[in-house]
Amino acid sequence: MAAAAAPMWTEHQAYEELLYWDSLIQQGHRLLPHDFDRYEELRYWYDCLCYEEELRQYHDYIAAIEEIEDKRHHEDAAAPQVHTGPYDRHVMAKHSEVYPSPEELEAVQTIVTDVECALKTVSDQMDTPKDDKGSEEAGSASSDSQDRVLRGVMRVGLVAKGLLLKGDKDLELVLLCANKPTITLLQQVAEKLSAQLEESSAGTYTVTQCPGDAAIVVTSSKELVLTLTIHLTSPLVRTNQESKTEEEEDEEEETRTVNDPPDVLDRQKCLSALASLRHAKWFQAKVNDLSSAVVVIRIMRDLCNRIPTWTPLSGWPLELLVEKAIGTSERPMGAGESLRRVLECVASGMLLEDGPGIKDPCEKEAVDATGTLTLQQREDITQSAQFALRLCAFGQMHKVLGMDFKPVKPRKSLGASSKDGTAQIPPAGHFNLPAKRPYTEMEEGDDEPQLNSKQRKSLKFQKRFQRKSFTDDFSMNAVMRLNQYRPGLEYRLTSQTGPVHEPVFTMAVDLNGKTYEATGPSKRAAKLNVATKVLQDLGLPTGSESKTESGGDTEGSLESVKASSTASTTSEDSGQGPILTKHGKNPVMELNEKRRSLKYELSAETGGSHEKCFVMEVEVDGQKFKGRGSNKKEAKAFAALAALEKLFPDDNGSVNC
Repeated sequence: MAAAAAPMWTEHQAYEELLYWDSLIQQGHRLLPHDFDRYEELRYWYDCLCYEEELRQYHDYIAAIEEIEDKRHHEDAAAPQVHTGPYDRHVMAKHSEVYPSPEELEAVQTIVTDVECALKTVSDQMDTPKDDKGSEEAGSASSDSQDRVLRGVMRVGLVAKGLLLKGDKDLELVLLCANKPTITLLQQVAEKLSAQLEESSAGTYTVTQCPGDAAIVVTSSKELVLTLTIHLTSPLVRTNQESKTEEEEDEEEETRTVNDPPDVLDRQKCLSALASLRHAKWFQAKVNDLSSAVVVIRIMRDLCNRIPTWTPLSGWPLELLVEKAIGTSERPMGAGESLRRVLECVASGMLLEDGPGIKDPCEKEAVDATGTLTLQQREDITQSAQFALRLCAFGQMHKVLGMDFKPVKPRKSLGASSKDGTAQIPPAGHFNLPAKRPYTEMEEGDDEPQLNSKQRKSLKFQKRFQRKSFTDDFSMNAVMRLNQYRPGLEYRLTSQTGPVHEPVFTMAVDLNGKTYEATGPSKRAAKLNVATKVLQDLGLPTGSESKTESGGDTEGSLESVKASSTASTTSEDSGQGPILTKHGKNPVMELNEKRRSLKYELSAETGGSHEKCFVMEVEVDGQKFKGRGSNKKEAKAFAALAALEKLFPDDNGSVNC
């Protein structure tokens, strides 16, 4: 009868009947033979169902691991690997010494921005017709050309190329004019610029006219004195002088006297300003994306400042030399290897009289950028480069850089706490799957000896219901756990900030219409941090590996301090380590220091006996905060942590009485 009725039942009804027979056995009732056969049949059906479900989860798990491994393999193959050498430690240490401080960079940005805004206002004023005494000059200028008198201002030199060093105070801008710049125009722009800067920043800047240099000099009168030179030029200076032969020299002088204004600025100065514009555009197109090139140029600029032998090479020839040496390499190189390659190029004799020299790519004619160097200077620079290579060969790169020797730091073990943020994912075979029927993990209480054989048999069957899911396997990291919960998520790199030697990557992922972001010292660490953030928001366990990987996340992930910390706020069986605030304190204790006599209440309790989930609630300053955890202590800690992050986001750890 039972066999005939079974096909009509659903799985839910069969499961309910199985629980019914199991409850009878627990109460000590004896089952009739046909009922016991039905009970065994339902047990066999449930075992097969569990086996199929575990097999499906296992195949999904293996497929997810293979997908992650393939994606990592393709990423590693696509991204060119930069080979680090033994000199990188000293080179990057020297680079951090010569790099400008944040105060200096802020001062440079302030003066450049203020002058650019003032020049924009001056340009608008000069193009607006006036009805006063100076209307005749404005009317003649507008009648000569319909364009603006001042076409634009561009950053050049060290500011545009990002090559400023600590102590650099000379900055440059180029002001493009519609017509050939004259002394009258320079005086007019200088007067209006001085008035505009005085209006916006009273007593901060001093404007000086330099007609001989075709420039206007703006000097800041703050603690950090900076000098900003504005070079006046026009494209007409170069266009009108092209394609002329020696036979037209006489006609050229007559044309100048007729067409050019009598007080036109020095043509060579204007051409130099146009050349600096071309140099800045070339640098942004060729050097900015070249690995380690900007770092090496800063190091070489410091070398030119320290050693007089190298001083004639500084400037545009040095930038061309570094780009030529690094750009011709077959693979990306680290900063130390790139610097050594530049020294090798100079030591090979490329600057000598019979050497190839360095061709200027920004000139139409074949011009050697090192043509201004004398024969003695070329030999001295070559000899100095050869001596520097000898020092490098004997492990004395620090003497070339002019710094003290830095001993090698002890190598840290690779893992989640490594500085580069690379997290090694173990192979698929290293993951231990939970046992199908954990007989050894059965509870042995005081009342167990009182159970009979059938009750013990039923107890074993009940333990089968309490099987662990794959999310409880703490050998999995946060990315694997999130991929198991929601397969196919796409992580994207939103930004990369920070210096070259310590970058900060920001990864983002979209889930349920919400965007999560997190940062890290590497793309993989940022990816692990954002996965940890999503799991925490969903109330899912993250695992010990994801906790330690989240050290670079400053936005939403919790900081893990030391694994050996005795102040643990989570249950020992959770395997996640202590829950601490950003100050390394217990969140409940830190919140109690700020707000006394808080009451935590249990608002919800879900899940079965084998997988409980508690929700604790606390009211602080009229706002309610909730925390979720596998026990009340953990939920209480997360509730206190949520209150601290919302009410005291910028707190420095001081106690507010």
